[in-house]
Amino acid sequence: MAVEENIMGLGQLEKRKASIRSSKRIVLKLGTKVLLSHYQSGGKNEEILKLIDDIAAYQKKGYEFAIITSGAVGFGMDMLGIKARPNDLKKKQALASIGQALLMQKWNKLFASRGLNTGQILVTYDIIENRKRFLHTRDCLLSLFRYGAIPIINENDSVAVDELKFGDNDNLSALVSSLIDADLLILYTDTDGLFTANPHKNDNAKRISFLDKIDNKTFELIDDKINAFSLGGMTSKLQAALRSTQGGANVIITNGFTPNLKAILKGEDIGTYIKADQKFQSKRKRWIFFNHRIKGKIYVDAGAEKALVTGNKSLLPGGVVHAEGAFQEGSIVGIYNQEHQMIAKGISYYNSWDVERIKGLRTANINKSDVKRYYDEIVHRDNMIIMDKD
Repeated sequence: MAVEENIMGLGQLEKRKASIRSSKRIVLKLGTKVLLSHYQSGGKNEEILKLIDDIAAYQKKGYEFAIITSGAVGFGMDMLGIKARPNDLKKKQALASIGQALLMQKWNKLFASRGLNTGQILVTYDIIENRKRFLHTRDCLLSLFRYGAIPIINENDSVAVDELKFGDNDNLSALVSSLIDADLLILYTDTDGLFTANPHKNDNAKRISFLDKIDNKTFELIDDKINAFSLGGMTSKLQAALRSTQGGANVIITNGFTPNLKAILKGEDIGTYIKADQKFQSKRKRWIFFNHRIKGKIYVDAGAEKALVTGNKSLLPGGVVHAEGAFQEGSIVGIYNQEHQMIAKGISYYNSWDVERIKGLRTANINKSDVKRYYDEIVHRDNMIIMDKD
């Protein structure tokens, strides 16, 4: 569907209402600017207080909420009167350490006044790279729901370095949505949703109410601005929305300065709604999908490419041309065709040295004593996802 056609019709509105009304597990992502606007007003921002009231009311009805909260560095900057976000990693870590305590103090106070408990979870990117840690994080989040508490989740900026960072909390919100099998992700930002042009510059820009998919044309609409306090922009929101919908969650991008949670959950036409496509229903495949940092590459011939992409087959040694990079068994690797395009991604049963030993061989011809452990497949189809073409 072309972007220009995505102004919501009656049928789409009814589908949106039905989908949202059935959503019970919801992730809310609030940005730095949204939170700071409340606390800089002396805690008198009625819209934020209304949001907390709505969360409390729906929690009593059996809904479950998790909150992804930016703001640790921003709160630290605000506390110390710093206007420009520093580039030095050590300074950012220190600001995050100062701001994180303030951030949780505010959340605890807000929800305690409504009789609700919160639980803080600080994460780094290695929860994706380590599947056991990934599953332990999921268990912790689900246990918080069982206790009736609201998880408050943030990246652990006080210890994270570049190789352990998500980049921004939009990406983190997409991961959490998939991690807990959320029905709905609401990305609160500083605009009313996605527009046909930049609404800050073009008075004729129209809000896009409904998207059934996100494609390259959607990203071409974006004209992001740089902000000293926050990292994400609309590009980041769309990337997070794309990952969330492929993980099975519907997404709404809307204005965080007027959250309107109650109206959203009634299915009213607010923000931009992007429907889930249920691409990766397997939890293991979702984990592979979100794990962007491959440990190595396996190049395959044309026959293997066809078998993987169109035949839903596993990767066998006979189709492998060569391996690149040093990786261990159990690592996530990229599978590339002879044009150096990544066609798939999956968990390798073999390490890179053993792949080199058995590449091009039929399984019957493999000397099992030559490899650490023997498997018929290098990457099984159940542990593999096929990549979309650009």
